[in-house]
Amino acid sequence: MRNLNLKIALIIYGAIYAAYGIIMLVIPDRMTEFSGFETMASAEYFLVLLGGASIAAGVWFIMSGLNLAANASTAKFAVLWSAIMLIAPLFSLWLDYIDFGHIWFLVVINAIFCGAFLLFYPRLTDD
Repeated sequence: MRNLNLKIALIIYGAIYAAYGIIMLVIPDRMTEFSGFETMASAEYFLVLLGGASIAAGVWFIMSGLNLAANASTAKFAVLWSAIMLIAPLFSLWLDYIDFGHIWFLVVINAIFCGAFLLFYPRLTDD
């Protein structure tokens, strides 16, 4: 059951990140306004790069969720990715680089899925 839950979580998390990446690729100018980066030079370029990385990670999570036995290391990467994507915006908030209103969605999504990945991660059992 734990593996099924992990598969489902990986597929949903991958779909969210792939969709988020596509949005960053298609409308980076709107995303700069939404994320509070409108005063930064070349913000659209950096969001397009981040969008491409988000699509790649999202597709990898989805493909790994479909065949978890062959891609077990992806579960470890998903924990790492979601933890870093949770900590990095909070660190930026602590340094006053950004307002919480700009990062709340990513903080909530990554906190939920980081917890889910840790909860559903396969454990060694004594038989």
